[in-house]
Amino acid sequence: MFLLKHKRIKPAKVFLPPALKPSSKPPKSILCSFRLFMRISHIVGMLPQENFSKSPEDLKFKWLSWRAIYSLLIISALLLAVTCCFMHWVLHGSSISGVATAVFYGGSLITVLLFFYLALSWSKLLKSWHAIDRTMAATYGYPEKLDKQIRVLTAVFLTLAIVDYLLSVANKYEHLNYASGYQLTTFAYFNDTFPQLFAYIPFSIGTGIFCTAITVHSNITWALNDLFIIIASSALAMRFRQISQKLIKERDDFKLFQHAQLSFWRQIREDYDRLTRFCKELDCYISVIVLLSYFMNIFFLLIQLYRSLEFISLPIRKVYLIFSFGYLIFKTTMVSLYAAWINDESKAFTHILNSVDSTLYNTEIRRLLTQISFDKTALTGCKMFAVKRGTILSVSRQTSTGRCRSLTSCICRWPVRLLRMSWS
Repeated sequence: MFLLKHKRIKPAKVFLPPALKPSSKPPKSILCSFRLFMRISHIVGMLPQENFSKSPEDLKFKWLSWRAIYSLLIISALLLAVTCCFMHWVLHGSSISGVATAVFYGGSLITVLLFFYLALSWSKLLKSWHAIDRTMAATYGYPEKLDKQIRVLTAVFLTLAIVDYLLSVANKYEHLNYASGYQLTTFAYFNDTFPQLFAYIPFSIGTGIFCTAITVHSNITWALNDLFIIIASSALAMRFRQISQKLIKERDDFKLFQHAQLSFWRQIREDYDRLTRFCKELDCYISVIVLLSYFMNIFFLLIQLYRSLEFISLPIRKVYLIFSFGYLIFKTTMVSLYAAWINDESKAFTHILNSVDSTLYNTEIRRLLTQISFDKTALTGCKMFAVKRGTILSVSRQTSTGRCRSLTSCICRWPVRLLRMSWS
């Protein structure tokens, strides 16, 4: 008799869909958008903050951190460069080139100082911004394509800054090599390029590297100053645009004129008021940065206009002047348009509010229209002028008159005219 072997039959595997687990990825916030800028700014000693890769609540500024100490060392190096420029200015007299060099390094020094001062309150500012993100996230979500736009703008600005520096070096080398009968030495190049420093410090490989590093640093710092204004303006303007898009969507779905309740308009007004109040808070922190950006860009636009009046025979010098002038126009235009974008978007949905039927008109709509009409939502330059779309026209007009008037007169008068234009 044969014994039957019983084989254990394994139950069939049933593939069930995995349970939906809550995403471990934290929601997007303004800190995520600023993270790339902060990483780059730390390289040049700007905005020294600790724990910037975590949440805004974890951001800290420590005086004894290596980032803060590194920033102080950068400030000391720039202070040395500016001091040498002014000493050379006093002892050997001033010139257009000497003034431009002093303003170039002085602007970089002021930029690092302003961002060092901003770092003291940066965590507080981002906490306020993060609170707005959390409040508006459920209704509007996070602004689309903001992070991609920031990455593209960062790559463009840094690339242009490096190309501008390389062309300036090539221009200087070509000019000195031509003047020396094509027998230029390294010592002669550095001695003529940085006479403010080598008049008091002997030339060596170390001092040559120091001068090169300070110049590259100043170029990148200048670009990052403009880039910061553009990033902050974009993030805030996109929030205003979300309100406009919500109203347009409601109108296109025929809900705005039929089913919109008082609570809907109250939420719209509160969201708008929340953004306008934060815009004023942001302006208190960065208005000096905006003013410095305009001063630096317009000052060097006038310098390049002055240099373009000279006879130019060397090819690299022609390329450098054309590129540098276009680069300055590009930066000034981008800063003006992006900063003015806040003011544009804050008034963009006025026509929608005015088109609401009189039977549905209520106190919340009236309050919102009144606030839009009388509340000037815009970034300013130390409260002296508001950055609006007409600002770029004022800048271009004052720059174009620079060919007909003296350089000193233009530099002294353009802030007053820019202020007058913004008031009008």
